Amino acid sequence: MLLSAAGEFKAGTAAVVITPKDGTPMAGYYSMRAADGVLDDLHAKAIVVEQDGAKAAFVALDLITVTRPIVVAARKLIAEQTGIAPERVMISATHSHTGPVLAREGMLDDLMGGKTPAAQEFGGGLPALIAHCVAEANAKLAPARALATLGREEQLSFNRRFFMQDGSVSWNPAKLDKRIVRPAGPIDPDVGVLYFESAEKKPAPLAMYVNFAMHPDTTGGTKISADYPYYLSKRLAEYKGDTMLTLFANGCCGNINHRNVAWADPQHGPRESERIGTVLAGAVLSSVPNLEALTTYAPRAASTPVKLPLPKFTEAQIEEAKTIARKMSDPKIGTVEKAKAFCILDVVAREGAPLEVEVQVIALSDEMAVVSLPGEIFVELGLAIKKASPFKHTFIAELANGSIGYIPNAPAYAQGNYEVFSARCAEGAGEMLVEAAGKLLKELRGAKEKQK
Repeated sequence: MLLSAAGEFKAGTAAVVITPKDGTPMAGYYSMRAADGVLDDLHAKAIVVEQDGAKAAFVALDLITVTRPIVVAARKLIAEQTGIAPERVMISATHSHTGPVLAREGMLDDLMGGKTPAAQEFGGGLPALIAHCVAEANAKLAPARALATLGREEQLSFNRRFFMQDGSVSWNPAKLDKRIVRPAGPIDPDVGVLYFESAEKKPAPLAMYVNFAMHPDTTGGTKISADYPYYLSKRLAEYKGDTMLTLFANGCCGNINHRNVAWADPQHGPRESERIGTVLAGAVLSSVPNLEALTTYAPRAASTPVKLPLPKFTEAQIEEAKTIARKMSDPKIGTVEKAKAFCILDVVAREGAPLEVEVQVIALSDEMAVVSLPGEIFVELGLAIKKASPFKHTFIAELANGSIGYIPNAPAYAQGNYEVFSARCAEGAGEMLVEAAGKLLKELRGAKEKQK
């Protein structure tokens, strides 16, 4: 048996189907809807890397979110099966709105079917499937090279919050609405590409880790689909080969989606998902000639717990929320009203206990690091992390290692509307995550010794 050369970098990949059975309640909207077919399978995808005996694993799930209990259970199984420590495993969700609902231990479970036997069965079996995926990738570790670049795509994503003529901030206004003044915030056009290939003389493609910030809420309907990340993977495989895995990590897109309000055409359904995935794949492939080899080291990983404060509500707001909750089936009650009521009641149920979340960073070289954040993060917060990062390439995977829902930046709280009314954390919580991520990035960039 040949021993690995000192400093040799290795990578292994795997994908496991996690498509739920028909009848499983679906996530994404404030209503109960059951899956009645499959457009394309959902997967758990894993990339495991190793150097000098140290390993790390990146996992992406074609799901709307991942809950903390599932992450904890999956990490435990992964540690038992592979020896990879929990703090070296990053598990994120792509945020597909055409996948199964996961129980979040909140009032939404009753409305969306999170407590049904089918949903409980799916969630209960997910940690084992995730662990199996990582174990398979770990078993396939082989000498490899890692390369990275940053592409750009400015025509796909749009800030979905707008300043209106009356001074308010609107959420997803109608297309061609003449009352729109301008977007209330920026987008993040970065298309991060981390590419792995075999270390052979004629290298074979192994995987692409693609990072882009935009809601996958395009396909709609009641058939299971991974949304536009499915078509992204399909297009890249058509070019690089079917054996290459594409792992999509969504960036900070809490206030970013695909709707171009200046374009009259409808933008929903599988055809639109395919258009988006194809355009994004084009941005990835346009950047491929610019891939630069990373000088890798033993992967460094660090994480920190952060306690986020809760918003405060008046007695009148609480009573109003209870009233709305009692008549939730009334079709006159809109999405924003439902979101606000559920948020208030979930926060009150915590009896003042802060939200405990994890921020994590995994670095593969002095040029490349990936940050995990625990929710649907406003784009301004992600841009702040990237700006302050000492790494040339800083990717951010939101909805990672658990999720508490929307996390706006501080100025958005005064503007209100859907994302703010949905936020279970208080103003300033997002900036606390930016600070925590910045500290971890600087800590790992300045580390003198390789972690074992």
